[in-house]
Amino acid sequence: MLISPSVASSDLLRLGEEAAFADRHFRQLHIDIEDGVAVPNITLGMGVCKRICDLWSHSYRSLHLSVLRPMDYLERVKGCHADIVFLQVSHLSHPLEVLTAYRAAGIPLGLAISNRDQAGQWEGLLDYVQQALVVTNFVGDFQRKFQPAMLDIALDIAKSRQMRTWIDGNVTFPIWRELRDSPLYAAVMGGGIYQDKEAAVRQYVAAETGHFGRNIE
Repeated sequence: MLISPSVASSDLLRLGEEAAFADRHFRQLHIDIEDGVAVPNITLGMGVCKRICDLWSHSYRSLHLSVLRPMDYLERVKGCHADIVFLQVSHLSHPLEVLTAYRAAGIPLGLAISNRDQAGQWEGLLDYVQQALVVTNFVGDFQRKFQPAMLDIALDIAKSRQMRTWIDGNVTFPIWRELRDSPLYAAVMGGGIYQDKEAAVRQYVAAETGHFGRNIE
């Protein structure tokens, strides 16, 4: 299972360096766009998002769009040329219309699923997307506790749909190591990467090479 560092959890005063770090060591960049309305958080704007996507175009760039009016963002999201765009649609009255519009615009599309998505309402929407992202902490929980029930949803999607399925929400290195050989495609990790970048790289290299407990240069 890949690791995609969430740059919204980095030192935003040094965002260029932080994005370059993710690109250099993980070849992945995850960008959250949150307006503080659809979800409680406010993160990065579209101008910064496009700049990151342009500068590190050789990394796999994933966007997670959690905004009240996603149609207002369509053209700017398209201009980022991201590799995958996960849409949060649980708050929308007509989510299929938005997914269809994004897909018609040629945007590589994924569905973001959280505890706000009621069972039975999101399953059919997976037919219209290429990938899925399951938020593994509850939206609105400021302790950001990892929720095994959400992990179960992600694993079920990966197995039953055989589509690239991501998890995102307080994924620690012990959790990632336990799931490395699961059907899941990628884990978005924020604090687990940026709180101690050197330790994160050591743990990642150790896991990938099987050298647990050894010093990795």
